[in-house]
This record gives sequence, structure tokens and C-alpha cells, in this order.
Amino acid sequence: MPVFHTKTIESILEPVAQQISHLVIMHEEGEVDGKAIPDLTVPVAAVQAAVSNLVRVGKDTVQTTEDQLMKRDMPPAFIKVENSCSKLVKAAQMLKADPYSVQARDYLIDGSRGILSGTSDLLLTFDEAEVRRIIRVCKGILEYLAVAEVVETMEDLITYTKNLGPGMTKMSKMIEDRQQELTHQEHRQMLVSSMNTVKELLPILISAIKIFVATKTSRGVGMEEAVRNRAFTFDKMSAEIHEIIRVLQLTTWDEDAWANKVPLPWHTCTEHAEQH
Repeated sequence: MPVFHTKTIESILEPVAQQISHLVIMHEEGEVDGKAIPDLTVPVAAVQAAVSNLVRVGKDTVQTTEDQLMKRDMPPAFIKVENSCSKLVKAAQMLKADPYSVQARDYLIDGSRGILSGTSDLLLTFDEAEVRRIIRVCKGILEYLAVAEVVETMEDLITYTKNLGPGMTKMSKMIEDRQQELTHQEHRQMLVSSMNTVKELLPILISAIKIFVATKTSRGVGMEEAVRNRAFTFDKMSAEIHEIIRVLQLTTWDEDAWANKVPLPWHTCTEHAEQH
């Protein structure tokens, strides 16, 4: 069985894949041994109902979403699933009349595989839209982090912190929910690790900005170092969020890449930043 990258996709597609494997086996046995295929009217009706429900939910979602890629990608998947379902229903009707029908067997296999492929397309399109939604939040945080460079007073810092907090909380919650949904343990670990690092770095960034503001206000020495420390922490946070965005878009697991993965250098630098 294929490995699906989210639990939702797995829960929907795995039973479909198992049913299709069963149909393929019956088809192959019929070709080899000349066995009749039993009446499939009831199981096919159940598949038809499930497909109709999935397509209905998909069409409702397309009507309300603002995601233009989803609007573009969904309709072809609807057509593939509905056409394949019609072929499967036709196969069941033909086989009921003639359990040895060669054409019906071909319809059965083509329809079954088309339903699996089309359903997979639908679910992946849903999932890709969800990933884009999370990434938009991550990119919003990246953009607001950059505002740190123009914070020059304590009043600015209070406003900056107040505005950044809710976005960070939202991103953290979305990443937590997403990692629980993933089936690849390594992807979950990567998301959790990067998100934890971002949360650890947030107070360090606020502290670095505060030191910069205090140094600038008092016209004291150390401005260059204050700017460097602020930029150092900002760069690390930005890099971790970019890593989160990268991992969010992964759908397969490369064991060799994981084995050869070199830890990001900033994972070992938090202590250095805190000392400054």
C-alpha cells in the first residue's frame, strides 16, 4: 500500500485502495481461471454514494474559497471521479447481466483506478490549499519580523510586541495541528523542532530590540553590537520559519536525505545570542 502523507488522506484513500486491490484480484482470477465476477451492485452503490458526497463537499468548498489554485485544480478532479464512477456503475450493471463480460471487466478496472486517482487528486488539492493557508500566516510573520529594524523607541517596541504576539500564537497553533496530521514522523519532528526554536528565539529578539532602543536613546556606546545582535536573532528566526515553510510542502520522505542532513548552524548558536 502507498504511504499517504496525512492521516486524513490515509483514512479516506486506504479503504478505497484496498477495495480496488480486491477488484483487481477478482479481475485477474477471472482472466486466469475463467471465474465469474459476483454481483457488485451493492458495493458499487456504496462507492458511488461516498464519491458523490466527496464531490459535493468539494464543489461547496470551491464556491466559497478565495484560493484561486483550488478553484483551478478541483474541477478536473471532479470530472475524473464522476466519469470513473459512472464507468464503475456501468460495469456492475453489465456484470450482473453477464458475470463473464470482458468489456464489463475492463470498465470495472478502469473505473476503479480512475476513482482512486481522482479521489487522490481531490484530497491532495484540499491539502495543498490548507498548506498554502498555513504558509500565508508564516510569511505574514516573516514580514512583520522585518519591522524590528524600524523599532527605535520603547513605545514602538510595546506596539511591535503586542502586534507580533497574536500572529506567533496563531502560527504555533497551526503548526502544532499540522504536525499531528502528518504521517511521516520525520516531518513532524522537523516542524516541531523549528517551531520550538522560533518560540525560544522570540524573547531573545525582543530583548535585542530593547537593548538597541536603550542604547540609541542614551546615545551610549555599543550601537554596532546592538544592531548585529538584533540582526543575528532576526536572521535565525527567519531561517527557521523558511525551514517550516519548506517542510510544510513535503509530501514524501527521503531517508537518505535525512541520514545525511547537517544540523542548521543556528541551532547551536542560541547560547551565544543570549550571552550578548
